[in-house]
Amino acid sequence: MTTLPPESVTLTAADGQQLSARLFAPAPSAFNGLTLQINGATGVPRGYYDAFAAYMAGRGFAVLNFDYRGIAGSRETSPGAPAPRMLDWARHDIPAAAAFLSQRFPEARPCMVGHSFGGQALGLLPRAEDIAAAITIGAQQGYWRNWPAAHQVRLAAIWYVAMPLTVALRGHVPGRMLGGEPLPRGVALDWARWCRTPHYMSDDTGKPLQPQNRRIRAPLRMISFADDVDFGPKRGVDALAQTYAGARIDRQHIAPRDWGLQRIGHFGFFKRDMPAERWAEMAEWLYNAAYRKSDSRAA
Repeated sequence: MTTLPPESVTLTAADGQQLSARLFAPAPSAFNGLTLQINGATGVPRGYYDAFAAYMAGRGFAVLNFDYRGIAGSRETSPGAPAPRMLDWARHDIPAAAAFLSQRFPEARPCMVGHSFGGQALGLLPRAEDIAAAITIGAQQGYWRNWPAAHQVRLAAIWYVAMPLTVALRGHVPGRMLGGEPLPRGVALDWARWCRTPHYMSDDTGKPLQPQNRRIRAPLRMISFADDVDFGPKRGVDALAQTYAGARIDRQHIAPRDWGLQRIGHFGFFKRDMPAERWAEMAEWLYNAAYRKSDSRAA
């Protein structure tokens, strides 16, 4: 057996919020010296990434996936912690996961996979410059005008009207509204505010946060899919790529037919039926990028 049984763990963020997480680790003899943190998309529970996490553990990575505060297994607010906000997913939750892996595997090189929102906040890690390699899937600069013109009226209605009004009336955003977990009040309002703002991610004063992405110096593969127009349009992903000015970017825009598939969309890459060779190629790329290898040695 090359992997250990998945381990349920609890992370504690700097502000006291506890987060539900799961560690997928290879057997010590199979460990390739790399950790892999999976930063999920907005409203997507960590279990969605379990198949991918288990596969990557089988390729030698020590893999952690986790729920952001206010979502799924981390839904309950911990005593003394503030109400959930999307800003704190970036400021506290992603760093808490990175700190756990650093403590558990102190000699390992840290890698990350960021799905949608999970790829937007890499630069906010306290030691972002230590990331050895990263892949983003459908991660975009979420300002609504980065979408094709045909989508902009609908998006403006969501960010300026529907989401603020829903929060005012119900105190949260139901999961069915956007196809994921329910979003707490603070998370939804942060998200709507960012999507109305040309520079997108910002603090409470409106100061842009994305300039910190320049701290990422690692190889960074940024993937978008031609049939992911609703959530990860090419223009939006290209705009995010520009904020990672210090990274060595491998930008890929893929049509499903390029991979012999009918559809991938925003969520298909992590589904169990994704052809194994696609995950294998990502494992190999991360391994080679993290160790700065030019050969094709597999992880």
